[in-house]
Amino acid sequence: MTPTESLLVDRLTAGREHLARLASEAQERNLADLLRRVDGAIGALETGSWGTCCVCRGPLDPEDLARDPMVQICLECLTPEARRALERDLETAGRVQRALLPAPFIRCDGWEVAHLWEPKGAVSGDHVDLIPPQRQGDPLHLLLGDVAGKGVAASLLQAHLHGLFRALAPAGRPLPLLMAEANGLFAQATLATSYATLATLRLAAGGRAELANAGHTRPLVADAQGVRPVEGGGLPLGLFPDSVFPRQDLSFAEGQTLLLYTDGWTEGTKGEEEFGMGRAAAALGQAFRLPLPELLAACRGALERFLEGSPVLDDLTLVAVRWAGTA
Repeated sequence: MTPTESLLVDRLTAGREHLARLASEAQERNLADLLRRVDGAIGALETGSWGTCCVCRGPLDPEDLARDPMVQICLECLTPEARRALERDLETAGRVQRALLPAPFIRCDGWEVAHLWEPKGAVSGDHVDLIPPQRQGDPLHLLLGDVAGKGVAASLLQAHLHGLFRALAPAGRPLPLLMAEANGLFAQATLATSYATLATLRLAAGGRAELANAGHTRPLVADAQGVRPVEGGGLPLGLFPDSVFPRQDLSFAEGQTLLLYTDGWTEGTKGEEEFGMGRAAAALGQAFRLPLPELLAACRGALERFLEGSPVLDDLTLVAVRWAGTA
C-alpha cells in the first residue's frame, strides 16, 4: 500500500466512525448507502484492488479517483439506468449551485460588484459569493475561489466553502483570522488531495478594502494609469491546517476597478498558446471605463476572439469591483 493509499484509509476510517453513528441514529437510507461505499473503498485499498473498475477490471481514471476515492466503477460500465440517474443528479446539483449565486450586479454602500459565471459542465468548481453587511457600517465580503478538480466532487467542496464563509464572516474577525479559521475547518473536512484557491475582499466605507489571497490568480487593478496586478498572498486553502494568510490593505479612488478571475479565463488555450496575462490585462485596459456588466462581457469576448472557435476547457468566472464614490 502506497503512502497516499495509507492516508486515504486513515481518512476514510475516521470518517466512517462518525458516519456509522449518524446512520445508526437517523436510520437514513442515504447514510447507509454512503457507509457501504466507504466500506467498499476501505476494503479495496486493503486488498490492493483500489483504482480498478469492479465490472471490467480496467483502471479507473486517476482524476475520478482524486475527486472521489470511493468510486468503484468506470463511466463506460454504467447501465443506461445508472447513466440517466447520474444525469438527473447533475441537473439537480447544477440548479442548487446556481441558486447559491449572488445577483449578477449589485450596488452597496458606494461599491459596485458584478460577476459572470460560466460552468464547463452541469456544475462548477468555481466559487463566487457576496456576503452583505449584517449591520449598518459592517463591511461587504466578496469571495472568488476555484476548487481543485471538476464535476460533482468540486461542486460539493464549493458548496462547503460557501457555508463556511457564510457562517464565519458575519462575526467580524480580522481577515487573516477569518481565513485561518476557514482553512482549518476546510482541511479537516476534505481529503489530503483536495484544496481551493480563494481571494477574499472585505469592502468598507470610503473606498477602503482588505484583501487576503489564498493561492488564487492575481487580481488586476485598472484606472487611467494602466493595469497592474496585486501581488502577494498565501497558500491555497486546505493544504496545511496552520497556514498563514496575510492581509493587504487597498484604497480605491473613485472609478477605480479591480478584476478577480479564475484561471479558466487566462488559461484558455488555442492549440498550444494560452490567452495569458498579457491579453487579459490588455482586454481590461480597453474596457475599464465601461459599466461593470459590459466590462465583463468585453473581457469574456476578448477570450472568445482569441480562441477562434476552440472550446473553453475549464470553468470560467469573472468578478469586477468598482468604487463608485459616495452619493
